[in-house]
Amino acid sequence: MNDATPITSSNRSISTFYTYNGNNSSYVFFVKDTKNIYIETLLGSIIIPFKDIQKYNRLYIYYIISLQITPFQTKIYYCTKGYKGIYKERRNWYILTNIYWKSLYMSYGDFCYFKDNPLTIDLHNYDTCDTIKKYIIDFNNRLQDPYKIIDWLINFEIKNISNEIYKNEIVINRDKNTYDMLVIIQEHFNITDDIILKIFHYINEDNIEI
Repeated sequence: MNDATPITSSNRSISTFYTYNGNNSSYVFFVKDTKNIYIETLLGSIIIPFKDIQKYNRLYIYYIISLQITPFQTKIYYCTKGYKGIYKERRNWYILTNIYWKSLYMSYGDFCYFKDNPLTIDLHNYDTCDTIKKYIIDFNNRLQDPYKIIDWLINFEIKNISNEIYKNEIVINRDKNTYDMLVIIQEHFNITDDIILKIFHYINEDNIEI
């Protein structure tokens, strides 16, 4: 893959959501400036005033999800060879993001390809009310219920937090056992607290088990 140097933008927020499930894969890409927001899906693309996005509940939830799984200060890459995949045409501009993979787990550092360069998409004018209305109706009927995705993401985060807590508990229990044993040694040999503390740190730093 022959890619150009990554480009960043200070006045645009770029975020993506991509769910992979074979022929049922879908995506929702967002490019936002201070006034308007560009939305790109399998249905095509549209631009709406950003202040109105909360009116469209499902779309807004997808936007919030995209912010959670897209790295901050997104970098844009250009692939000269291009990629088609589930898209209707071969695409060149992409960002690295996390992908919601078959409703089972998160795939990290994958590619989401935009139809055009997200940094140069014209965001000055938004679409007509009728165009937006039709797009939102199709969007609500075609895309997966985002509340199911939120449930999965919450469970995903809970699992990660639980794993961290478990690791911490192991460390805490190990330290407690080490300390309890040192207290017994201290009482038996009449060793000072300073020496016990030094031994405790020495054991933990070198991962020596008693």
